[in-house]
Amino acid sequence: MEAHKPEYQHFIPQFLLRNFSHKYAPPGKSKEGKSKKRDPKKKMYPGDQAVNSLCLSDHEFSFDESSVRRTCGLENMYVNPTKPLQDHGHLEKNSFSYFVFLLADRGEQYHRKYNVDSMQDYNDGDKELLQHYMTKHGFTKPIDVWFQSLETIIDLDIDTKGCWKRHICESIYFPIADSFIDHICDMYMAICTPVNHDEEFVLTDNCYNVREGRTVAYFDVSTGKHTSMGPCFHRFAPISPRLIIVLRSAYLPEPLEDADPAIKEWRQFQRQLWIDSIYGSGIKSILEDLPIRKAINNYMEIVNGRLAPRSGRNHRLDINDSFCFTIFKIPTRHVRTINGLLIDHAFHGSRIIFNRKDIFLDLMEWYLTEPCEVGKNLTGRNVPKQLKYIEGLSKFMLREGREINPKIIFWPSEDRDLNHFQLKNIAGARFLEGARTGKDGIGPGFDEIYKRLGITLLHLYLYWRC
Repeated sequence: MEAHKPEYQHFIPQFLLRNFSHKYAPPGKSKEGKSKKRDPKKKMYPGDQAVNSLCLSDHEFSFDESSVRRTCGLENMYVNPTKPLQDHGHLEKNSFSYFVFLLADRGEQYHRKYNVDSMQDYNDGDKELLQHYMTKHGFTKPIDVWFQSLETIIDLDIDTKGCWKRHICESIYFPIADSFIDHICDMYMAICTPVNHDEEFVLTDNCYNVREGRTVAYFDVSTGKHTSMGPCFHRFAPISPRLIIVLRSAYLPEPLEDADPAIKEWRQFQRQLWIDSIYGSGIKSILEDLPIRKAINNYMEIVNGRLAPRSGRNHRLDINDSFCFTIFKIPTRHVRTINGLLIDHAFHGSRIIFNRKDIFLDLMEWYLTEPCEVGKNLTGRNVPKQLKYIEGLSKFMLREGREINPKIIFWPSEDRDLNHFQLKNIAGARFLEGARTGKDGIGPGFDEIYKRLGITLLHLYLYWRC
């Protein structure tokens, strides 16, 4: 068989990159009198779509102008050698069915996690679960599990009755399935734009993997291993310099629903059950007061500041239901917080893409000098890499004529027996898998979990209220 020609495949789709792009003009050439020759250094023709970015190289950070066609991608990233040649482009061509989740899960960070030669080189906390799944289903490499999971999710038909949840849990590696279900069911989407016209969002090559929520690092002295955990309150998907998709946890305040005291109280109970009991009492989001709400659907209406069913409509979900999304204008402090979170996690990647240079430099100056309420909290295994990243940004800003003394905080890791911690997590994951798939007599809903434990939601609610 003829060798397959290497193909550059984007983990950030080109249609998104184009929203941050401009037409390339060679240095010293005006747009009117531009040359038609290819720039041998940048490998671009005049008029090609290009993006500006801060390149986070191993040497020194610097501005870079690169072609959209060759930015935020890898050679043969989605090529599965076990599949026939005609299927190699499947992920790249059909990856937008579940837009934001797949932007995160098909990204370079997950590719790097699973793209190891053998399980001996796999270094995540779910190693035992993954090994068991691979043995059971005949996979030889972790990357094969990743490919199979993405392809199954892409082809998934989400029905209104919710049967898809059990199907996906039975079809793919459970941690990926469970993450997908939480993503779809426990978060809602809003679209935001800066109220200030002189502010813009950045795009980092790992931005779709950024989760907002206080993270606690743990360290096991006896083994020298690190781990961390924290809630996911928000996720982000920049779609242009002036627009961003925000996914918000259903456990956070929602103004229209919370106008009903009973719904507000129930949400607070759920938050204590699924957030406080796991991650610590009273933990809050730094975007708790983000001025957004859920989309309005065609079977509900706003009456006196509250949601109410439209007359003549039943409560059944229907494939023809429609939703109206508002573009929420958010103030400077929220724009900076979101950008700060993206920049703070950019050390995992290789570039920060921006639109206008002056706005970007102002943003970087704010990020480096803000009092560590948004970022620069160094903790866990990544401290050396984070410190090097902050130093690199500071030197870059100095070369741009801005001398900055960055503010950073070192957070000590908490001591914990991570082997015992990992065993509990594995047991918890297997229990949840049984609940999701209905194995061992457990139904597919969480009501069944409570029944098996000998309690009901009513008992839990009454206990919480007391």
